[in-house]
Amino acid sequence: MKQYSVVKITELNTVFKAHENSFGSRSPRVGDIATILDVYEDAYDLECSDSDGVTIWLEMFNTSDATFELIE
Repeated sequence: MKQYSVVKITELNTVFKAHENSFGSRSPRVGDIATILDVYEDAYDLECSDSDGVTIWLEMFNTSDATFELIE
C-alpha cells in the first residue's frame, strides 16, 4: 500500500478510543473506507471522510492494528 491508496478496514485488532491526539467525530470501525495520507516504516496515517469531505476520523495505524482491503 502506498500514499493516497484507498482501503477498506476488514478487521480491527486494536480498540481505538478518543484521546488528545484524536481527530474527528468517532473512532474507526470495520467497513470504513479510508485514504492513506502518510506511510511510515511500520505504520500509516489514515483518514476517513464523509461524502462532503468532512473528516470522520484521522488515526495512525500500526501494521498490526488492522487488516485492510485495497480499494484503489
